[in-house]
Amino acid sequence: MADFNATNEARTRSVPPQLIDSGDYGGRQRVLYDEYVTTGSESSGDRIRVGTLRNGQRFLGGRLVFGAMGTGRTLKLGDSEDDDRYLAATSVSAAGSATVAAAAGFGHKPPEDRELFLTVGGGTLAGGQAIKIRVSIVSD
Repeated sequence: MADFNATNEARTRSVPPQLIDSGDYGGRQRVLYDEYVTTGSESSGDRIRVGTLRNGQRFLGGRLVFGAMGTGRTLKLGDSEDDDRYLAATSVSAAGSATVAAAAGFGHKPPEDRELFLTVGGGTLAGGQAIKIRVSIVSD
C-alpha cells in the first residue's frame, strides 16, 4: 500500500518546508451573509450583488434560500468572469433552498477581488419575495 501527499501536505514535508498560503492551511473560515427582497422589476439578465470574494480568499460553498419567484424563474450565482461558477441556474418557481456548491467553483480563489452576483433568468421575478444567501470562504 502506498501513501501519497496532496499539494500543500507535500510542501510541509519538503526539506526545507515551503511556505503555504495561510488561506490554504490553517486559515479562518468566514461567512458572507446577505438578504434581498424582490421589487417585481428584476428580470432576465439582471444581477443582484450579494458580496465580494476578495483576492486570496477561497470559496467553500453556501446556501441560498428563496421565496416563490414565479413559474420558470431561475437564479444562478457567479462573478464577472463566470456567471454560474458557484451555482448553475436553479429553479426558484416555488419557495425553497439550494446548496451552493458547484464543482467548478469549489475552492476557487480569484486573482483579484470579484463581486458575487445572483443572475435572474426566465422572466421577471415576483415582487416581495425574500432571497437569503450564505457563502463560506476561507482566508488568513
